[in-house]
Amino acid sequence: MIDILQDEPDDDRPRIWAIGGGKGGVGKSVLAANLGVVLAKRRERVVVVDADLGGANLHTIFGMPDPELTLSDYLDRKVASLEEIILDTSVPGLHLVSGAHALLEMANPKHGQKRRILRHIQQIDADHVILDLGAGTGINVLDFFLVSHRGILVVVPEPTSVENAYHFIKAAFSRKLRQTEPKQKIAAALEKIASDNRGKSGRSARDLVADVMVIDPEAGAAVLAAAATFGASIVVNRASSASHERLAAEMSMACREYYGIGVEALGTLPDDPMVARSVIDREPVVSVHPESPFATAVRRLANNLRGE
Repeated sequence: MIDILQDEPDDDRPRIWAIGGGKGGVGKSVLAANLGVVLAKRRERVVVVDADLGGANLHTIFGMPDPELTLSDYLDRKVASLEEIILDTSVPGLHLVSGAHALLEMANPKHGQKRRILRHIQQIDADHVILDLGAGTGINVLDFFLVSHRGILVVVPEPTSVENAYHFIKAAFSRKLRQTEPKQKIAAALEKIASDNRGKSGRSARDLVADVMVIDPEAGAAVLAAAATFGASIVVNRASSASHERLAAEMSMACREYYGIGVEALGTLPDDPMVARSVIDREPVVSVHPESPFATAVRRLANNLRGE
């Protein structure tokens, strides 16, 4: 098991924001790129890491040519550190680590490769590191999500996206539990629960906490704390109605009441035609249409992230 979780924030380390989603096509990369621009325009050093190892495309959104050095070179140890493959973008203070030349086998890095990249991500010389993750709930995606100070889950107002988001939250929380101390006691309790409930329908995280508490109070207290400090947020993208505007808050409430997991409603992003136009033009929306509804909403999200 990889011990990847951040402890208390370290002033010498960057703030890490991981942007994921239960399914593809929800706007993770667009949000990652535009959030990076907003933070960099506030005179902070930002590094965006294209961690979608099987389908990286952030360099395209930034209007950059295919980079000569990418995460493939780092994972193959052709370069010694991530700093050697950090690229400048056209925005002062904003930099990119590209996965553009990642081969198919790089979509699933080996244990040692993943451990190395997760460790080096936490050592990047920056104020903020934004991780643009691949879709789905694979172990590698979850580990990148959990290494962050705040994991941001992007959802669009469609039933399949919402359902996949709940699956992602449950999978990420389960993964976090297996990295929470006391690991051995928690693992033993989870294995007993799985054995006792084999063949039964899935249990909620709230049920899981109660079961662990009965088996081992120390492990139960740790699981309860992990649930309360999950460190994830929901952003609803392509919102076009009042019900869409309420979706993030409704999902947050459902996570807390049914799953027993603390998930924050970070905000919404409007369904703005300027987004599609900017992708075609290969420039971030906040750079070319700074007064558009989407750009305004991204700045508001950045304020929420920073607690402003």
